[in-house]
Amino acid sequence: MRLNVRFAGAGGQGVILSSVLLAKAYGLGEDYNISQTQSYGPEARGGACKAEVVISDENIDYMKVDRADVFIAFNQMGFDRYIGTVKPDAIVLINSTLVDADNPSYYRVRATQIAEEMGKPFVINMVMLGALTKLLPKLHYPTVEEEIMNNFAASIAGMNLVAYGRGYQEMKLELLRRGELEGAMRGE
Repeated sequence: MRLNVRFAGAGGQGVILSSVLLAKAYGLGEDYNISQTQSYGPEARGGACKAEVVISDENIDYMKVDRADVFIAFNQMGFDRYIGTVKPDAIVLINSTLVDADNPSYYRVRATQIAEEMGKPFVINMVMLGALTKLLPKLHYPTVEEEIMNNFAASIAGMNLVAYGRGYQEMKLELLRRGELEGAMRGE
């Protein structure tokens, strides 16, 4: 089994941190080999940014993602740039507040809207990570929670955990709307 995951968005949206937390959670939660890579433009914020995670039950001899099994788009620019590199049966998760896409098979989460409702616009990545946790096999909610607590100072870990939980619940509602919840009951 090899799972190729690509995150895309803009610098400052937490794309890389989301991928790092995903890699750590899969690496600690299951017996997988993990590779995490990233690239971003010279701009500190606002420039194109992508991060990739390869999860495999075998040795990873090629660390890049050519064709994604899972694609997470934080903004329209990232979506437009990388949607052509996903496999036909890929899981595609979009931040529906910022990404306009017509395909009904894409999973949508109002990440920017939820973060703004919380008064914390910088937690978009945690909302998206929560939604992704609900979608991916063998990615357990408590394991990701633990990684969030380990990677943030206590003063900001709480708000990140709340955003993570909001994203998870948002995806649970999305799956209910689609009638897919029974097959997605994992990580609870």
